[in-house]
Amino acid sequence: MNASRAILDDAIVWVSDGSVSAVTAADQNPPDQAGSPVIPTAGTIYPGMIELHNHLAYNSLPLFKIPQRYTMREGWQGTIGYRRYVSGPAGVIASAPDLIRATVRYVECKSLIAGTTTSQGLTLRSSPIQHLYKGIVRNAELPDAPGLYPARPKIGDVTPDDVTAFRESLAGKGARILHLAEGLPTSPARQHFLDLQAPDGSWAIAPTFVGIHATGLTDDDLAIVAQHGGSIVWSPFSNLVLYGDTARTASALRLGIKVALGSDWSPTASKNLLNELKVAQIFSQDAQLGITDQQLVEMVTITPAQILGWQDSLGSIEPGKLADLTVVAGGTGHPYSHLIDATESDIQLVIIGGTGRYGAPTLLGKVSPIDEQFVIAGDARAFHLDTKDPDPVLGHIALGDATTILADALEHMPERAAAIGPADLGLLTQEGVAGAGADERWFLELDQPPIAGIGASQYEGITPALLDAVVAAGSFASIAVPLKLDPLATQGDDAFFAMLANLANVPEVIRAELPGRYGEAPRPPAEGIGLADDGRSIASLPLQEPISPGDA
Repeated sequence: MNASRAILDDAIVWVSDGSVSAVTAADQNPPDQAGSPVIPTAGTIYPGMIELHNHLAYNSLPLFKIPQRYTMREGWQGTIGYRRYVSGPAGVIASAPDLIRATVRYVECKSLIAGTTTSQGLTLRSSPIQHLYKGIVRNAELPDAPGLYPARPKIGDVTPDDVTAFRESLAGKGARILHLAEGLPTSPARQHFLDLQAPDGSWAIAPTFVGIHATGLTDDDLAIVAQHGGSIVWSPFSNLVLYGDTARTASALRLGIKVALGSDWSPTASKNLLNELKVAQIFSQDAQLGITDQQLVEMVTITPAQILGWQDSLGSIEPGKLADLTVVAGGTGHPYSHLIDATESDIQLVIIGGTGRYGAPTLLGKVSPIDEQFVIAGDARAFHLDTKDPDPVLGHIALGDATTILADALEHMPERAAAIGPADLGLLTQEGVAGAGADERWFLELDQPPIAGIGASQYEGITPALLDAVVAAGSFASIAVPLKLDPLATQGDDAFFAMLANLANVPEVIRAELPGRYGEAPRPPAEGIGLADDGRSIASLPLQEPISPGDA
């Protein structure tokens, strides 16, 4: 993925001190690497994939039934179904100490097994202190290497009142990432894009501007983004599940806009970038958009590196760049198609900063110690999850333990929601968090705008994470249902493919073809999935009695 998009049929990537020191033909050894071990992979080596949009805190939750086609984000966020299957369970998870730790471990491994080496990060908050989680997968908001500028996400839409401040923030270093006009162009969602224009006619768009989704933008709107050097992140699977449509990506590419790919989150279908690549390819081919496999692979490697301003350090396999690498089994066929066709069982090795973190046991064991073994998509896989300095708030937890804890909590979600009390909330501070006292309580930050239908004024003074927990303990407990932990891999997930058949907003070609990409047969739509009131407004639920900050 260098400037010339060179493809080497048989070569060696030499790694030293966390970086790529050389790339040579298979029969060449650099003088400074004399005696260094060479590890045959029997695979294709790619730059580690970079994901610029994923709500990781929600990724233990399974795909849920979408009862209708929505025109904008506010429509589905205001339903009972969203509370029952997404925001309610997430509020419980974000507040219970055992579930916070388990979630962080589980969802990070969920990215890792698909070859993702950088993603949007996980955040813990103890108001007013924000603590970005430092783990195994590289965190776009908390990079751990010189020359990597932290991404700066914004939760919530830009309003006319804060457009000037937002425009000024674009002058700083680091990508400014925000959800942009999530909905159809004919809906009020497009107004969130128009609100980026200040009264003087100038636009709050710059080369650091990164719009997630951008489904509500017309071709004329995209021309404005291109004129000001902005970028977008495309999440086709989630868009199609919710809205039956997605961003005008082909138009964006023709205009010269940088486009990255993001899998959004598991509740609306996409577990990882391997899944998202397949959906993007099937959709593009069916709609005859002219988007090539090379362009799709660029969207998960060099292009997101450029959007972040990290192109000198990541996104391609070149001497001097950080050794973030993903190895996919086999070397036949075209390498761009080979990555798109890969499933989780094809991922043989993942290296981050020169350290092997995941892979087939025989391969990972040659580059790193093996801390834990796990069955992924029916195959034995190994992890190296230990770090020299584990996160001071979360400490260490094994993937096997995390899986057991989350599966039990989700299966007993009604009981867990009903049992939440103020004394049970949050992780207590451990040593090593700057500015935090010994009695600080930490919550997993849920990076979604406020939920429609919640009377926030009655909870004034309570932190967002505590508010989520209080709401979950009240109205959510009455509608909560047992849930299944979303499996780490798409491959072999019977529940996923059964639900896929019921997603009427998704084009038939995707529902028919995607299962075959994983060795599955298409399923007929099933009866009785979801509950009758899932599509009702959340405003129809009774709220619990107001609670004061002192009581909380």
